[in-house]
Amino acid sequence: MNLLKGSWVLKILALLFAFLTYFYIHNEIESAARKAPDPSYKLIKLTAKNLPVKVRLATIPPEGYRIVDDQVTPVPAQVIVIGPEALLEEASNAETALIDVSEFTRTMSRKIPLESVAGIHLTDNAYLVDVMVPIEKVPAEPEIAPQP
Repeated sequence: MNLLKGSWVLKILALLFAFLTYFYIHNEIESAARKAPDPSYKLIKLTAKNLPVKVRLATIPPEGYRIVDDQVTPVPAQVIVIGPEALLEEASNAETALIDVSEFTRTMSRKIPLESVAGIHLTDNAYLVDVMVPIEKVPAEPEIAPQP
């Protein structure tokens, strides 16, 4: 400390280094804040996402009948969902309410509501989708007669 008592040049150099250190640290903090955005903005920022509609069946048809799985169709097949970005990031599809087909022995066609997700609204008033569930009779297997 005795070194700085008499020399004005060393005092000015120390002050200059203090300013340089301050601005360097301040710049590093600012650039780190710009690189890591605050994730809370995703709760406020609205976004839209086009999601396929997934039909959910709660039961199976009566014995002797089956659902033709690859022909189950919702209309519209996709819906546009608008909501907070944080909620839509994880959304992969929009699901219908559970459908009970335990009493049907032929193709069923109904208007089924889409399940709501908290904070997500559907556009184009697509709260109902037309769902067609083809049900067919299981072909009887021919009996093989025992050979004598």
